[in-house]
Amino acid sequence: MIEVPQSTVQRPLTPIDYIASLQACSNIREVQQFSARCPLEVRQDERFGRAVAKLLGEIKARKVAA
Repeated sequence: MIEVPQSTVQRPLTPIDYIASLQACSNIREVQQFSARCPLEVRQDERFGRAVAKLLGEIKARKVAA
């Protein structure tokens, strides 16, 4: 299971931090579980949504090609 990043006192996390961690997901279930554990503000961010959609598309393309 991919861990959701935790914010620190020095710097709060941004959607970009979550997108970077999202890239470690290798299948659709991991992407869904990771996304579900992210804060609502992150899930509602347009950049995060596009990154999830892009990654899911890549995973599906790899599955079809295999």
